[in-house]
Amino acid sequence: MRIDRRGQLIAQTTFWAPVELLDLVKLERLNLTDFCVQALMEYFGLEPVADEHQDQIIAAAQVGVTRQRKVIQEREAGRERAFATARVMRAERDEAVARQDEIADALQQIIGDDPTGRYLRTLPENDTNGDRLDDWEALVRRVCRLCGAEIDTAEVAAGVRALIAKA
Repeated sequence: MRIDRRGQLIAQTTFWAPVELLDLVKLERLNLTDFCVQALMEYFGLEPVADEHQDQIIAAAQVGVTRQRKVIQEREAGRERAFATARVMRAERDEAVARQDEIADALQQIIGDDPTGRYLRTLPENDTNGDRLDDWEALVRRVCRLCGAEIDTAEVAAGVRALIAKA
């Protein structure tokens, strides 16, 4: 036995019912406890104990359920946005890696096995007087031609530096 929220002493009981009947109760989403208590009170001619806060409790529960559904929807939408952003970022990263590999292959064809020779001096940071600016622009044009796309000079410089670092 225990005391409920209205201060009444209550006890738990169990009864057997056909499975089909319980399935109907579940389908109708009936509160079996309340239903049985009301039916027994009617049977014995007792007045049900009114809960003055019952309407407020039901309204608060409905508001809580609505809020929870909204939170779940927002969480799902946020998760989908995060997955979409991750997919886009992964695709951009893969594209950038493929582009760098293409530039590296083109530079390997042009420069060959000796990247520290003349191409080290053509890097913009090593050509302070601008004497090799034409050679540098020619290298960038050849890389663009081999890659079949417009390549930025910074990307070519990064590729040359990577080849020099490997050497």
